[in-house]
Amino acid sequence: MERYISTDTLVEILMRLPPSSLRRARLVCRRWRDVVNKRTTEMQSRPRPLFWSGHVAYVVGDLSPESTGSLEELWRTSRLRPNDWYPQLVGTCNGLLCLCDNEKQSGGSLTVVNPATGETLPVPPLPCGDPGRSLGWHAAYNFAYHPTTGKYKMVHVPCSYSRCYDFETLQLLTLGETTWRDVSPPAAGARCRLSAGIVSIDGVTHWVKVGGDTRIVSFDLDAECFASTAMSLPRLSAKHGAYNLTEVHGRLGFVSLPDVWVLEQGRRSWSHRYKLQEDIPCPHFVYGDCVLIRRDKLGFYGHWPKSSPSLLWGGVIHIGHKDHGTLVATMPTGGYYLTFAYAHTIEPLNAYMPPIN
Repeated sequence: MERYISTDTLVEILMRLPPSSLRRARLVCRRWRDVVNKRTTEMQSRPRPLFWSGHVAYVVGDLSPESTGSLEELWRTSRLRPNDWYPQLVGTCNGLLCLCDNEKQSGGSLTVVNPATGETLPVPPLPCGDPGRSLGWHAAYNFAYHPTTGKYKMVHVPCSYSRCYDFETLQLLTLGETTWRDVSPPAAGARCRLSAGIVSIDGVTHWVKVGGDTRIVSFDLDAECFASTAMSLPRLSAKHGAYNLTEVHGRLGFVSLPDVWVLEQGRRSWSHRYKLQEDIPCPHFVYGDCVLIRRDKLGFYGHWPKSSPSLLWGGVIHIGHKDHGTLVATMPTGGYYLTFAYAHTIEPLNAYMPPIN
């Protein structure tokens, strides 16, 4: 038996670990540190755009200024009966997808999928729901990951697209456990504008609270508690209409086209970062140095401001109608596509199987 395993074998083993465990693995020895830094980090820390059409997930084949617009089919759902609705994509975390079947039961039916391995993991059902509501459950969920604890969590905010009402508790589940927990929000956070999205960044979940003073509510996934005060929205023009939350380089972003604002690190103030004259995909449009724009029914285009100084005016990135960019994705059909970040992983889902009593 060899004294040392090969580097390729070590990479295969480490690639099965969640990011938090990878960080701890770097401390074992110099060799492990070098393997994690040079082999696994590169594979897992450069997410590509994932496009969700309603039943098929595609990923960009080459996200670079030399892209030819090729796509790879990553995952496809199937309907048991012709009239069934397809499951909807709640979100992605570290290469895992969370799907919600809005029809199976009140509250929807959640499943976590690893497209790279083909594994699926059913999530315990929500213990409560609105029996009179059959559509849109997926929009009230958020699939989140805490980078320090390494835990995946499901957050359910009991609101709907059709109406916004007061609620007394939200529901929270740690992946691998069997029971949802109720958490009582402060009075200021007891409503949610689902059309603005629910976004989790660096272990904190955010949504927009409506009614009275519209603000952003923040929920800490580790301590499982709300921030003591809600954040104000950025300064908006009098003509602003729809808006949504997003993530920009690991920070909370606020989109109200043509403007995009980003929350300053460690502060509760906003910086105006983008002015975009073209449509941008939702909920994610920034992937590393690339800004993703949709110019027509079938084409998504990438812009790299760092290599195009002409796009930067006074600290704000401007992308106008004449800035064509590089075609990075040619879709097979027109229609509406949601966009998420995807990073390949072979992390096994059986580690999150709930215990059998």
